[in-house]
Amino acid sequence: MSFGSAQVTGALWRDEEVLGGGTITSGTLDIKLGPESSAEVPNFVIPGLGNTGLVPNGFAQAPLLIRNNGSTPFVFRLQSTTVNGSLPFTLTASTVVSAAACPAAGAPIGATVLFNGNAAGAQVPTTPAAARPLAPGSNEVWCFRLTTSDQPPQTSTSTVTFSFRADQA
Repeated sequence: MSFGSAQVTGALWRDEEVLGGGTITSGTLDIKLGPESSAEVPNFVIPGLGNTGLVPNGFAQAPLLIRNNGSTPFVFRLQSTTVNGSLPFTLTASTVVSAAACPAAGAPIGATVLFNGNAAGAQVPTTPAAARPLAPGSNEVWCFRLTTSDQPPQTSTSTVTFSFRADQA
């Protein structure tokens, strides 16, 4: 059995500076994960990424909508991936044009692969300097695929957690 979830952490900050005139513009940095209608939750479970009957070399695959709900552009990345449990996974993370291009069964349609490797400790992009830009009101769809090994432990359960980071561009 496998489960996938994504986590987002919010931050508020305040700063003051005395200026000799001019214009100051402020904005909000707000990354959202999941469908447009989803409520904000600290641990968003990615529907369809879990599977209760994985066979050797089996996989679970599901899309995740990443949205900029704020008023300022940001860059974002998959900061870390944690696998809890004894079932090892290979992670393939790709961008696709829509959630429909990431079917539960079969290969993603028109995908651009961002990462393919051990799920534990995965970061996408692998370096913070290559973080992906996202303009206010824009979104990007990622297709996550978790694949088991050719000899997975029997009757094992693992949970995979994805943590994202966004920084003002």
